Amino acid sequence: MRYKCLITDHDDTLLDSTVEIHYPCMVECLDVLRPGTPLSFDEFAHYNFDLGFHTYANDILKLTPAEKQKQQAIWHHWVETHHATFFPHVKDVLTRFKEAGGILIVSSHNEEKHILSDFAQADCPQPDAVFGWDLDLEKRKPSPYTIEQIEQRFGIERSEMVMLDDMKIGYNMCQSAGIDFIFADWARKPEKLRSEMRSIADYTADSFLDVEKILFDI
Repeated sequence: MRYKCLITDHDDTLLDSTVEIHYPCMVECLDVLRPGTPLSFDEFAHYNFDLGFHTYANDILKLTPAEKQKQQAIWHHWVETHHATFFPHVKDVLTRFKEAGGILIVSSHNEEKHILSDFAQADCPQPDAVFGWDLDLEKRKPSPYTIEQIEQRFGIERSEMVMLDDMKIGYNMCQSAGIDFIFADWARKPEKLRSEMRSIADYTADSFLDVEKILFDI
């Protein structure tokens, strides 16, 4: 294998979750917290891509602590009652990678319990570790904390790691840590964002079969 460790994002990299869960959930949140506030899919994608949800909630929506609790309650209801669809070939490629001795890590702004539930629901091989929203803010992606922990726990060099993500925040983590980056170019997003990511990534994958070729140096 070219890489011993695959660090992958979760939402919109493994599962079609923004289309099926996060966008309709945010529309419902706005109906409750900011009635009459329109939000197109492309706007939501832009906010997440350029700002991240934390900044969007604090600086754009200016949610109060009480409103954040309400937003979180709505979001928890959505993710606990819905399972987004895994993209084609994800299960087969991850299974082959794990069987070959690969280390599978999930780095996400989703919570660990929901990530593991999604994997179990789809009968995908469980990740070796998850670094998610449960971490303190300063340790979440794009902090290099995840990379440092992988080095310590698994004894893997950074040259043996590769990150798979559909968002710039994953790329930024790779830049700060000095590891290779694969842009997952299959989830729905505005063309401007796709074009930017294609221009800066070490690799661009159009499907999970392309990821397999990169991992196994096919």
